[in-house]
Amino acid sequence: MKDNKIVLGCDLSKDKIDIASIEKQSSKILSETTETNNLKGFKNIIKPFSSKVGELHVVLEATGNYHIKFTDFLEKENIKFSIVNPLRIKRFAQMKMLRLKTDKADAMIIAQYGIEQTPKPHKPLTTPQKELKALGTVRNHLIKQRTMTKNLLHSHNLLTDTTKESVSAIISTIKTFNVEIKKLDDKIEALIKEHYNDTYSKLLSIKGIGPKTASGTIAHLGDLGNFESYKQMASFIGITPAIRQSGKSLNKTTGITKQGNANLRTLFYLAALSASRSNLACINLYNRLILKGKQKKTALIAVANKLIKQLFAIIKFNRTYIYNYNINLVS
Repeated sequence: MKDNKIVLGCDLSKDKIDIASIEKQSSKILSETTETNNLKGFKNIIKPFSSKVGELHVVLEATGNYHIKFTDFLEKENIKFSIVNPLRIKRFAQMKMLRLKTDKADAMIIAQYGIEQTPKPHKPLTTPQKELKALGTVRNHLIKQRTMTKNLLHSHNLLTDTTKESVSAIISTIKTFNVEIKKLDDKIEALIKEHYNDTYSKLLSIKGIGPKTASGTIAHLGDLGNFESYKQMASFIGITPAIRQSGKSLNKTTGITKQGNANLRTLFYLAALSASRSNLACINLYNRLILKGKQKKTALIAVANKLIKQLFAIIKFNRTYIYNYNINLVS
């Protein structure tokens, strides 16, 4: 039986989507076009394949928020799609020695990646997960703005020509941030209790995982259905070590890759700080690496990966966290 599946490579930006379609079996280029990044454009992308919707596989890069509405549309139309880390596409292009850098060329590269690598279809987030993700994103922004405002208050109080009105305005703004952040926290807690209370409780049982990391994990990763291993999960988060090595002249670790989800990366790094003092397996790992002369940051990255491994096993395989599980084995 012939494989007539069609891969659509999509390069998305704020206002437009460049598309390249290739027939999988023959590698024949079917079309190259550009559409607007809105509902009308989405329909135009699919229209030429209206009789072959079941054969389509749309492949696109993770692009901040630019791809969200498009993937929501694809989900409603029951069209298979994959969201690929941009670094993978970049490395694929380098491997192919492709030098041309235009939006249309990028769409073709993404389509070729889809043909050759056959990325795993994306498992969309549930409605409650999308709500949690949106709430968490806004909460993080408000916290950053509150911190900036507190810093403004501190520096303002160092001046000699401040006024009661100026100080009052800053304090009032901080109070407003506190109120709105509290509202978001309450809504997040209510959603978790309603939809994910069992998972949330299991995550909190892991020493070092707090409420913010647990809720963030649920919002961004759900049941981990898009990951086959904890290493894939760590790569998605972007907390794997960045190593530069070439011959004998270059051999060093330069922190973390930072190619992934920035919010989760921050949460797990902070969780690692706690786990290195409270989670027995993480304590042993951290101390062993420090004794070997590793930098504290490198040791904490290893601890974060240990936490991800524990978390992955608990959610993916529905296990219960055991504090001293296999503690005598080499971590």
